[in-house]
Amino acid sequence: MAAPTTNCGWFYVKKPEATPKAADIFELRSMDVPEVKEGMVLVKTLGAVVAPHTRAFLELPGNDVGAEAAGLTRTKLGEVVPCELVAEVVDTKSDRYRIGDKVMGFVPLKQYWAFRADGKDQPSGNAPAKVMGSANPESVLNVSAGLTAYMVVNKHPCGRVDEPCCAGGITGCFSFLRPKPQKTVLITSAAGGVGIVAGQLYKNKGCKVVGVTSTRQKADRLKEFGFDAAIAYKEEDLDARLGEVAPEGIDVFFDNVGAAQLDIGSKHMKLGGKIVQVGCQAEIDNYATGNITGWKEYHRMTAREMLVGGFLLSNHMKEVPGAFLSLLMMQKRGKLKSVETSIQGGWEQFTECIDRLRTGDTFGRLILMFNDKTDPAVGA
Repeated sequence: MAAPTTNCGWFYVKKPEATPKAADIFELRSMDVPEVKEGMVLVKTLGAVVAPHTRAFLELPGNDVGAEAAGLTRTKLGEVVPCELVAEVVDTKSDRYRIGDKVMGFVPLKQYWAFRADGKDQPSGNAPAKVMGSANPESVLNVSAGLTAYMVVNKHPCGRVDEPCCAGGITGCFSFLRPKPQKTVLITSAAGGVGIVAGQLYKNKGCKVVGVTSTRQKADRLKEFGFDAAIAYKEEDLDARLGEVAPEGIDVFFDNVGAAQLDIGSKHMKLGGKIVQVGCQAEIDNYATGNITGWKEYHRMTAREMLVGGFLLSNHMKEVPGAFLSLLMMQKRGKLKSVETSIQGGWEQFTECIDRLRTGDTFGRLILMFNDKTDPAVGA
């Protein structure tokens, strides 16, 4: 292809108000096409995940959103917003990459961007990973959601429902001989990319799985992915419905939302129940004001002797290859179904997609695949 002459990126330009539109926070701006020096690679972005972290980890003066504690860098005013994306190599001065290769990474959202093939210009020290030639870009962008679910369900002490090997000494080694009562699992944001995979993984382990999502339409669709029950919190009384569908109580609470849903779920935990928080989507608007809702039912930890923990995928990267292979095998065996909401559109639609995350009209991960029909309309 001919060398690109124009470029653009999505910049963080204004501190958000309490309930902002994404177009008030971000702006599509023109920028130079990066120079490709010896040992470097130039790529063109094909598609990006539109996820809550886009707004969750903005630099907000006076507010601590927990990004640094999670090993992340908050996006500062005037910087390009980072996203998980897939890109195609369009120019290369390294024998490690060929034109047409596809890569994925968590990097600033630009139409064209360059990197060193040895990875020395990346915070992680690793160059963006290559994508298998036959892999569908949308499916690739769904991978990290599956990885998060897999690691929590199989590795995290608060997310695991089966005992680790030889837990409890000799007695634990023979625990497989004893009949095991069915575990009940509650998943919030169950129709999101992480929640859908987590539900299937728990179901494969013989659990009763209850999902929480926004609408009845989405709740009914969750049954196609093995959920035993699903509650539409915008249309139903979540507290009352949990008592109806899971009167036995909750063994494991896989929480992606926080705030009110975390409080309600906590009221239904069993003695010795476990809560693992993977996200707090309900707090994102509150970051702008600093008025975080928090966990008001934390006092239940004492009487119910609950175990509570959190999870962030970037802290477990060494285990990713094994988890990826396991997910791939489950898909091939028909034990795991992947789903995403894929939008084919222009660069200017990025902020529209961010706002869609708040309306609840997506199912699975929201992915924006960029078309080349028109040049992006950019600001200053």
